[in-house]
Amino acid sequence: MAPSRSRHQPRGDGAVPVRPALLVPSSDPFAGLDRPGSRTPLDRPPLPTGVSMQPRPAVPADVPELIRLRAVALDSLGVDPGPADAAWRQVARTWFLERIGERPDVHCLVVGGAPGEPLLATGMAWVTYHLPSPLWTDGRRGYLDGIVTDAPARGRGHGRRIVDALVEWLDGIGIHYVQLHASPDGEPVYRAAGFTAGRYPGMDLVTAPAPQASQVPPSPPAPAPAPAS
Repeated sequence: MAPSRSRHQPRGDGAVPVRPALLVPSSDPFAGLDRPGSRTPLDRPPLPTGVSMQPRPAVPADVPELIRLRAVALDSLGVDPGPADAAWRQVARTWFLERIGERPDVHCLVVGGAPGEPLLATGMAWVTYHLPSPLWTDGRRGYLDGIVTDAPARGRGHGRRIVDALVEWLDGIGIHYVQLHASPDGEPVYRAAGFTAGRYPGMDLVTAPAPQASQVPPSPPAPAPAPAS
């Protein structure tokens, strides 16, 4: 049997890569926190026993840990995540609960303990929708975000395993064009996974200052149950 082509290698005709990808530097990737060489291996503490090294789908019980890892990512990027009762954490809780296991176009993976136990790493992928083209007729693309490894667990390849598993999930639902935004620390990880710089640079526009924590509206109350008919 002829050897199979790596999913990161270009097609034999050299015309179109198997997985075109956009890798655009960004100030807010929440990724790349698992780059080999950015830590001293001898300083890494041993991992707790009973922790799986393989990514698994996140469940609602993981949401507190997902919020904690989000704070780890913010801190690593020089953004103060604030106290444990910061308003953004409540917004994040609702955000995760509305997506994890609830939407077929969103996939969140974690590495670590069982649901509700401490996590080592996480990452997400979701489907984005664009105008159709001759090459990508349905206009769907995949986007990776929220890839972060907790500080004591970095350098063990958790981020790379999550990236590969998310790309495989996108493959499985027929999406072969994957995009992300990478920090300087994250770029080597993504290039090693087969990503290349996009043809067109990413651009940002902010039309209003970010709201202060006190201005973030609270989550709306749950709707009252419908009266029995």
